[in-house]
Amino acid sequence: MYDYWKQFSQGLSLERFMAAVENQSPPLGPPNTSEAIKLAHEKVLQRLVPFGDVASVAWQLVAHFDSGSTHDLALVTGLYFLQARAVPEPRLNAVRMDARLMAQQWMTEGRAAVALVSRFEESLHEQFP
Repeated sequence: MYDYWKQFSQGLSLERFMAAVENQSPPLGPPNTSEAIKLAHEKVLQRLVPFGDVASVAWQLVAHFDSGSTHDLALVTGLYFLQARAVPEPRLNAVRMDARLMAQQWMTEGRAAVALVSRFEESLHEQFP
């Protein structure tokens, strides 16, 4: 993950962003909810939120996903827990930056939609610069 971040600090972010936009293919069909739950729990939230809570939120959110990738659903599910409520959860402070970097990586790999990753980043950056 550090190597990925180092690339952005070297000014390659615009190149990678443009490559992601040009290579972005439209998602096929509905996301795989079970896989999205696993990704959100293990990768985005790093197992700091109980699996049952992640699954419950993902199943509620999938109703709003007519089409989108599995990774898109994982990011939206993770964002539900990472965004600050009235009182931010201190146990999630450590994973917010990792989640932002993972979202960028998924976008450049073409696994997550550019617009969704942009909104994910904006939401977390506004609350936790």
